[in-house]
Amino acid sequence: MNHQIAAFPLICALFLGIDTANAHEFWLEPNTYAPKANEEVGILMRVGQRFNGALYPYLSERFFKFTAEQNGAAKTVEGLDGDDDPAVKMAFPDEGLAILAYHSKFFDLNYEKMAKFEKFLGDTGLDKILARHRAAGKPETSIDERYYRAAKLLLNVGGNAMGEDRFTGMPLELVAERNPYGLNTGEELPVRLFYEGKPIEDILIIAFEKSNPEVLQKHRTDKDGRAMIPLPTSGAWLLNAVHLIEPAPNDSVHWVSLWASMTFKRP
Repeated sequence: MNHQIAAFPLICALFLGIDTANAHEFWLEPNTYAPKANEEVGILMRVGQRFNGALYPYLSERFFKFTAEQNGAAKTVEGLDGDDDPAVKMAFPDEGLAILAYHSKFFDLNYEKMAKFEKFLGDTGLDKILARHRAAGKPETSIDERYYRAAKLLLNVGGNAMGEDRFTGMPLELVAERNPYGLNTGEELPVRLFYEGKPIEDILIIAFEKSNPEVLQKHRTDKDGRAMIPLPTSGAWLLNAVHLIEPAPNDSVHWVSLWASMTFKRP
């Protein structure tokens, strides 16, 4: 651990507690979704639910990669360990869609009671896992899970709705197949979900808009990993998907979950 992280023991302990207690949604949220070229953008990292979450600090030991890509050129997002409001600041030299991608390292959590595990499965559309869990003879209490987060943010730099999203290589990743900033009123956003670089079927994507987060859209991916997301209102949108897999044979946990989020704004 470097000296900067050691200088923030209270912050680290606080967010370690959040990580090990609940695997909530994790997302990137900017102070503007349509910055001008070379305008500094402050980007928050949050963990919580339905756009209501605690600030999460930039900690370089906690992610495998954090990149920003624009017009085919990618660079590492750099910040100061411990910063959280915002977590990072950066500017984009050119106009066009900017893609920020954050892939976390793993965190472990424990469900002391089956009821909490069942609720997690129900909330994320993974109800079928329960039968597999019991058929495999896994425990009814003290269920251990390891999880990874993959968050994506799309920014409309210059406000011209140019450029396209793309797959950036995260284990579970949402990709917008049209630029959301170029959609007309009433048009739906086609998205595709990838697991280890391949489209994945029958995963629930939950979508909601920040000003009305209690109205949830739920869409399952088809055989090609696709789903159509209606965007009936303007504002900031968050899409979230979770995939649960078996751990490696000698792993100490019972399940491994992969979380993918995407944030953008519909003008």
